[in-house]
Amino acid sequence: MMRLRPIAGFLLVFVFLYGLLIVPWPGWNRAYARYFCAMGSVFYPDGGGRRLIRFAVARTEHPSIDTSITIADRGRTNPGGRSPASVLWLDARSVGWIPTALFAALTVASPVSWRRRGLALVLGLLLVQAFILLSVGCYIWDESAALGVATIGPFWKVVADGLEETLVTQLGASFVAPALIWAIVTFRSGDFRRLPGG
Repeated sequence: MMRLRPIAGFLLVFVFLYGLLIVPWPGWNRAYARYFCAMGSVFYPDGGGRRLIRFAVARTEHPSIDTSITIADRGRTNPGGRSPASVLWLDARSVGWIPTALFAALTVASPVSWRRRGLALVLGLLLVQAFILLSVGCYIWDESAALGVATIGPFWKVVADGLEETLVTQLGASFVAPALIWAIVTFRSGDFRRLPGG
């Protein structure tokens, strides 16, 4: 029974921290949406080529949709200065903040030394941000192909559709990916030998 205490303590601390992080604190979702757009603009800049990409904080009728990504085809600009465009709508909280908060809560609650928690937090947060950027990149890739700005074959279009569905629409990966990253960067094989029944 004594060996179950670290697991119970971990669960209690995790639930408390995760709950604290995902509470919609006043102004936080808007602030995160601004960060999300800034990060997207840095990693997916508008290079001035045929494809225009623009991230912006958005206000919509749906309160959770707070980010827009505009994709336009400069190569087909008409005499009036208009180009074919597509606007992608995102819930930055679900796509970005939820996996970040989940990873942070899991890591801080982990029953390992503070030094290991700190190292895992730094490395893992970088990996979680990379996962978020990959998800956004797949969304842009798929929708760019639909707009005709990117040319991909039928097989890769199926792949792009599947990645968009898995990483952006369904959001299951927003829970699975940070949990896997947490397990990889936080624990060593010897940690599991100390678990009940290990």
